[in-house]
Amino acid sequence: MAATGLVDEVSADTYRKVLEDLTAHPTRHSFSTTYREAARTVADLLTGLGYATREEPVAVGSRETLNIVAEKPGTDPDDERRLVYVVAHLDSVNEAGGVNAPAPGADDNASGAAGVLEIARVLAAVTARHDLRLVVFGGEEQGLHGSRIHVAGLTEADRSRITMVVNMDMIGRLNTATPSVLLEGAAVSQHVIDALAQAAQDTSDLQVFVSLEPFASDHVSFIDAGLPAVLTIEGEDQLNIDEHTPRDTLTGLDVSLAISILRMNTSAVAGMLGASA
Repeated sequence: MAATGLVDEVSADTYRKVLEDLTAHPTRHSFSTTYREAARTVADLLTGLGYATREEPVAVGSRETLNIVAEKPGTDPDDERRLVYVVAHLDSVNEAGGVNAPAPGADDNASGAAGVLEIARVLAAVTARHDLRLVVFGGEEQGLHGSRIHVAGLTEADRSRITMVVNMDMIGRLNTATPSVLLEGAAVSQHVIDALAQAAQDTSDLQVFVSLEPFASDHVSFIDAGLPAVLTIEGEDQLNIDEHTPRDTLTGLDVSLAISILRMNTSAVAGMLGASA
C-alpha cells in the first residue's frame, strides 16, 4: 500500500473515541492527578498497539509532570535508519483558574494528542524502513517544558537521524469557511513543509497556509535545536476564543477537519518512513 493509500485507514470513529476518553477528565493540567491518569491512558493504548512505551519525567521547578514516549523501529540497517517524530502536548489549562479548575481542552489539545494515537494506530502494523517515535508532552502550557527536556536529552546520534517532526496542536476547530491548515516551521523545516503541503493536495481539500515564524508550541523546542519540525494547526486559530477556558469542549470540534489534517499528516509521515503495508 502506498503512503497515500494509508490515509483511508484514518478513522473518525476511533479518533472520536480517544477524544472522548481524554476530555472525560475534568482537567489535564500538567500537575494534576487527572493529567497522570490521561497519560496512563495514552501509554496503555500505545502499548496495546505494540509500541515500546515509556514515561519520561519532566521537572518544572519543584514540580514534576511527564511525557509519554513510544517507539517503533524500522527495518533498514541500524546505521541507515532515519528517525521520524509525531508529537502533541497532552496537557490542558484554564488560564483563569488553578490546577483543578475545569479545563477539558478538547481542541487544545486533546485534538492533537488523539491525533498522535490515531496515526499510531494506522501505522502500527505497517512495515517501514525508518524509525518512528511518538511523544505526548506535559508541561507545554507552562512553557514547552516537556518538549524542551525531551530535546535536551537527545543523543547526538539521534539528533543526526531526525528528518521530520510533525507537531499537532489544535487541529479540530473550523474557524474559516473553507477547511484550512497552517503549516508553521522555519527554514530548517522547509522539506517537511513541502511534504505536508503535497500530502494535503493529494489527500484532502484543505486550504494550506504557511508560516516561517515558529511560535508557542512544541515544534519550537525542536527548531531551536536546529531540527526540522513543523506545527500543523487549524487555520486562523486566533479566532478560537475558547482555548484555555472551560468552553473548550467536544461540542465545539469539527471532527471532519481534524480527519483531513490527520490524513495529510499520515501520508507525509508514512512517506518519510518509507512505509508499506
